[in-house]
Amino acid sequence: MQGPWNDEAALRGLDGYEQMVNTFAQNAKAYWRLWGPMGAPMVQSIEAWEQMQRAYIRWVREVSRVGGS
Repeated sequence: MQGPWNDEAALRGLDGYEQMVNTFAQNAKAYWRLWGPMGAPMVQSIEAWEQMQRAYIRWVREVSRVGGS
C-alpha cells in the first residue's frame, strides 16, 4: 500500500501528464498532416483537445496554489 500523496508528488505527476499531452498532440498532428487536406479536420480536433487539456492543467495548478497557501 502506498502512502498519501503530497502536493509536490501530485504536481510532478501533472508535469508528466503535460509532457504526455504535448507529445501525443505533436505526433498526432504530424500523422494527420500526412493526409493533406483530408487530415485537416483531425488536426483541428487535436488542437481543440490540446487546448482543453492545457486549460485543465492550468486550472489544477492554480487550485493547488490556492489550496496550498
